[in-house]
Amino acid sequence: MTDLEKFSVFFEYAAKPAYRDKVNKIIESEEVLSVAGELLMSISQNERERAIFRSRRKFQSDHESDIATAEDRGRQEEKIKMVRNLIKMGLSDSQISEATDFTMSEKDIKELRI
Repeated sequence: MTDLEKFSVFFEYAAKPAYRDKVNKIIESEEVLSVAGELLMSISQNERERAIFRSRRKFQSDHESDIATAEDRGRQEEKIKMVRNLIKMGLSDSQISEATDFTMSEKDIKELRI
C-alpha cells in the first residue's frame, strides 16, 4: 500500500469502529500516521480541543476560499483588460468573442465598449 493509500484509509475509516483493527495496523506502519492517530484520539476526547480544531479548520477553509476568490477576481480583471485592448485595436464584438476563450458574451463585450 502506498503512503497516499494509507493516508486515505486513515482519514476515511479512522472514526469508524468496525475498521479499527485495519486502521491500527496502518497507523503502526507509518510514524506520521501514528502521530495523527494520537492527535485524533486526544481531540475526540476533549470538547475544548475539538472546538479549537474546528475553529482552525474553519479559518483555514475561509482563508483558502478568500485566496481562490481573489485569484478569480484577478483573472476576471485580466480578461476585461484584454477585451478592452482588443476593442481599442478596433476588433468587432464577434471577433473578440471568437478570439478569446472567455465565457464573455457579445453582450458583455458591448457593455465594455461604453
